[in-house]
Amino acid sequence: MVKRLIKRISKGARFNQIYLQKNEGVGFEPGKSVVISPLEDIIYKEPEIFEHNVKLESLKKEIVKLTFKTVDSHGHYGNVIITGSFLDKGFNFEDIDVIIINPENMEKDRLEDSIGQNTGIKPHLILIDSGSFNKGVKRDPLFRLMVARYVSARRAIFRKDREINYRLLDIYLLKNKNLIDGYDLFSIRQRKKLLRDFISIKLFSENKEVTIKSIEEETNRLFGKDIIETLLYYGNNEEKHKFIARLKREFNKLEEQMLKNASKQA
Repeated sequence: MVKRLIKRISKGARFNQIYLQKNEGVGFEPGKSVVISPLEDIIYKEPEIFEHNVKLESLKKEIVKLTFKTVDSHGHYGNVIITGSFLDKGFNFEDIDVIIINPENMEKDRLEDSIGQNTGIKPHLILIDSGSFNKGVKRDPLFRLMVARYVSARRAIFRKDREINYRLLDIYLLKNKNLIDGYDLFSIRQRKKLLRDFISIKLFSENKEVTIKSIEEETNRLFGKDIIETLLYYGNNEEKHKFIARLKREFNKLEEQMLKNASKQA
């Protein structure tokens, strides 16, 4: 049986040192080579995964555990949250959205590289303090969508109250005008995201819950059932022009409502 001792490293004037008492020296005689390793590398605890409104397939669970382990090796944090399209059923994913709350001593670029190398998936990292994140959940529909479905390294509870700032929402909305002005310039993935973001802002401004299900229902109500599959993938020019015209009407209507409410808040 291999003998192991647990000791602390002491800082010396020229060298850091580890001291052994005389009765501990059996098997550790002076001049003998030994291996020194951090205790946490020897006693490794399997990462926990807390799932909220999602049930991961086994392969994705392993990817999440590997991501959590990689983040662990790069510093301290309050929590790690994985969200976005990675959580969708199936294995057709290109990236993974990772939110690190209250990070300490972390270099974003190095961590991104490590996650990418260890998982083979491109990570999108958000490093944020808890105050800013909670403020985002309260005021930003896209943050709201993040916490509607996620997995985390530690149990997390987010407040459900909201603060609707119409002037801020109008700024968010302007980004989605790109889908109207430059539809053909975007990939299918980008079109889906811009449309989803538009619907998220609309629901939030109407004081409705922002979830994957509510976004799908509102999208189908406005543009017809299965619009994502029929238009964004296979739509012809006539369908495309109808969709863009309808989106423009909905955009203008929502923007007008935003400005009206923003003037009341001023």
